[in-house]
Amino acid sequence: MLYIVIVTPRCNLHCAYCGGSLHGMPGEIQYHLHDLAAFIAKDAHAVVAFYGGEPLLEADVVKRMIDTLPAQRFVIQTNGFFMERMESHLHRLDTVLLSVDGREEVTDFYRCEGCYRKVMDALAFLKSQGFRGEVIARMAASSRTDIYEDVMHLLQHFPLVHWQLDAVW
Repeated sequence: MLYIVIVTPRCNLHCAYCGGSLHGMPGEIQYHLHDLAAFIAKDAHAVVAFYGGEPLLEADVVKRMIDTLPAQRFVIQTNGFFMERMESHLHRLDTVLLSVDGREEVTDFYRCEGCYRKVMDALAFLKSQGFRGEVIARMAASSRTDIYEDVMHLLQHFPLVHWQLDAVW
């Protein structure tokens, strides 16, 4: 089973399409890590995915969870701004989903000026560290998106693109 852990609702970005669905959520995890570990231990095939907000704003929490939780695989979705905070734990991740909305002008319009460059820097960092897991471009398709153009652009840099319409936001 896939267990999604919202590490923090906080984010360093203010993306145009984010509806703030995490507002009102506590800023820190309110349960004990050993309780989560005991729960996950019942599943021999557990996959834990770290989400947020931006989970790497709490990189120490993510690393502690990787060290403690008895999961078979670990996944993180991140905007890439703080990838280096994972340090040696980077190699304990099986999949990294980098949030990017396509071409530079589209990504920067929806996320923030310079965001596309930061994502590409994070991708280069993963490669420079010899990361062997999956790296997936995680794209939100919005009104300025040309799905074909933006997906094809991302496929020049990423082996996989996971896109969704922003209809929920």
